[in-house]
Amino acid sequence: MRVAYVANRFPRWGGGWVLNEVRGLSEAGVELVLFSFKPPFPEVAGQEGMTPWIDRTTYVPRGSSLSCWRAGLAELVRSPTGFLRGVSTALRLGGRMARGAHLMEVFFLASCIRRSGARHVHAQHADYLADAAMAAAACLKLPFTFTGHANDLYTHPGRLIEKIRAARRVATCTGFNETYLRDLCAGAGIDPSRIVRVYHGVDLARFRARARAAAPERLVTVTRLKEKKGFPWLLEAMALLRGKGVPASLEIYGEGDQRATIESRIRELDLQDIVVLRGAIEHERIPGVLEQAGIFVLPCVVLPNQDRDGIPNTIIEALATGVPVVSTEISGIPEAVRDGESGLLVPQRDAGALAGALERMMADAALRERCAREGRRIAEASFSIEGSGRALARLF
Repeated sequence: MRVAYVANRFPRWGGGWVLNEVRGLSEAGVELVLFSFKPPFPEVAGQEGMTPWIDRTTYVPRGSSLSCWRAGLAELVRSPTGFLRGVSTALRLGGRMARGAHLMEVFFLASCIRRSGARHVHAQHADYLADAAMAAAACLKLPFTFTGHANDLYTHPGRLIEKIRAARRVATCTGFNETYLRDLCAGAGIDPSRIVRVYHGVDLARFRARARAAAPERLVTVTRLKEKKGFPWLLEAMALLRGKGVPASLEIYGEGDQRATIESRIRELDLQDIVVLRGAIEHERIPGVLEQAGIFVLPCVVLPNQDRDGIPNTIIEALATGVPVVSTEISGIPEAVRDGESGLLVPQRDAGALAGALERMMADAALRERCAREGRRIAEASFSIEGSGRALARLF
């Protein structure tokens, strides 16, 4: 079947799961028509293998553009009732798509979907993307679905209940989210079975179980440099390990708005010789980085505004590679990192507990071997591209 797939920024760094999802759906027999509200950043657009995806994607221009207004006028002439359905849906949801000229972006999207021949609309997130997908689908009288992940559910979901009520199905990437959304449904008189858990898949052919473990004192993290990743506590844990004479180094791969703060804290704690910021790397290089990692560490936290991770994809990639993981017991992370089995979990915002878990993992070869073996098994059982693609395709 042909499905209109509506993304925020595609392709993007740190969004390897999006490409995995697109690949998985394609392998499951879904013909995707790709739409993105934002173009890729130049550093991503220049990466090897990105050009074919960019060429396949239709980028929605700003609502004030002539092309959006032309599309709106064309939809009004073609189907006045469809136009009014789109307007009323966007205004009722009251989010970004109801403000100013953004409404015209809905009709640009609807016009392109109509021409593509897609018979279903899917939004990649529960926020304004679901608003746009729902309004465009209403304009065209097509079914729609959306996926909820993390901050799009907990910080700015808009009229989430109304979107759930209108969607054919709602996917979400963790059991933690599934419980949260099903509870919302029960309170609103909506059938909770409308919510379906679909884990993000990873390419297990690329992230193979390594033949030989790396030195355990070589700690690695690959992530965006964001506040919710817990870097203050990770750096404090490194300082505690150094104070105890535990030999450990940390390599941080990624970029983000917390880079300057992290650099400053590294200097304050005098960690320059054991903590290195490597910068962002192409997704194709991540397998090589993980193969050389002794332990993968990512102490995620829940922010005061409730922003949080679901299950960071790099955690699954580390498990698939056979790298022991140390993380926190928030959100969906315990669904993949099972304490004492595929990794170690500590309370969030606890540098002492984090340092203790890292020290324990470095000192216990049998634990590392067990975590490597079980991590690969969990990745194969629940987080393959093929399985996730088939599960999401069934919702369409």
